[in-house]
Amino acid sequence: MFRPLLALLALVLLVHTTGHSPTWSETHRNDVATGTFKIVNTGGFVEEDGIRRALATDTAMGTVKMSPVPGTGDLLLEISGSRMELFAMEKGLSEFFWDPKDTNLLHGSDILDLSAKNSLEDVSAWAARIEWPNLGKVTLVLFNYDPASYGGFLISNPSKKTVVRQMEFHQLHGPRHRANNLFKSPRPEHRR
Repeated sequence: MFRPLLALLALVLLVHTTGHSPTWSETHRNDVATGTFKIVNTGGFVEEDGIRRALATDTAMGTVKMSPVPGTGDLLLEISGSRMELFAMEKGLSEFFWDPKDTNLLHGSDILDLSAKNSLEDVSAWAARIEWPNLGKVTLVLFNYDPASYGGFLISNPSKKTVVRQMEFHQLHGPRHRANNLFKSPRPEHRR
């Protein structure tokens, strides 16, 4: 069941990511952080012959640099010497379908709670079919939790399998939220 949905996703992403997105609006600039982020895999699964099994937890962290593509709403990612352009999804994360059933992946309601948004359309998102180091062609979807963190899904299809990795990207600079400034922060509860 997941494989046909993934094929549909790839088609939707190809339709929505052929060309550049409109320029970054001032609101979009304020809502989306750029700079250097730490990246970690937080979950995932492998599906083969309709059977899903969880991926082992990977505690290794990497570093990724994100910057806006001038004149567009797109994001440029630089990781391990590779540069990847992700195209803005006009209707936010509502343009992406994923099936978290029976997995440890985030559900849509989890993402809304984490981002303090009312609908997935309000969650800024980017996607592309790109070449990923050591994995080949993958679909990468990135979405914004808050002004200093992102979530993402990396979907690959090695050897007639579907592998879905869930990722988090966090900036690790600036003041951390502590109990004494809990109610002063404009960030959603999950970052306090």
